[in-house]
Amino acid sequence: MKVSAKALKVKVNAKKTTFKASKAFSVTKAKGAVSFKKTSGSKLIKVSSKGVVTVKKGLKKNKSYTFKVKVSAKGDKNYKAGSKTVKVTVKVK
Repeated sequence: MKVSAKALKVKVNAKKTTFKASKAFSVTKAKGAVSFKKTSGSKLIKVSSKGVVTVKKGLKKNKSYTFKVKVSAKGDKNYKAGSKTVKVTVKVK
């Protein structure tokens, strides 16, 4: 499984900004169901099990925030389950 994170940009005055998993992560060669779990970072940034990233209002302008997400693939009868942790950066404008 290959996983990479994409840089996200949000506006400081936005009440809440949501990014689909495809905008935040690139997951290839994963076998079975893929799930996401935030392991560290600001409480104002949430990640759903489907990879949807929600950035709530309250982050400081002109600052970057980094958080870690564990991406897991369940595997199937031919492939074992696997996981990787990636760092995601949110830039507030």
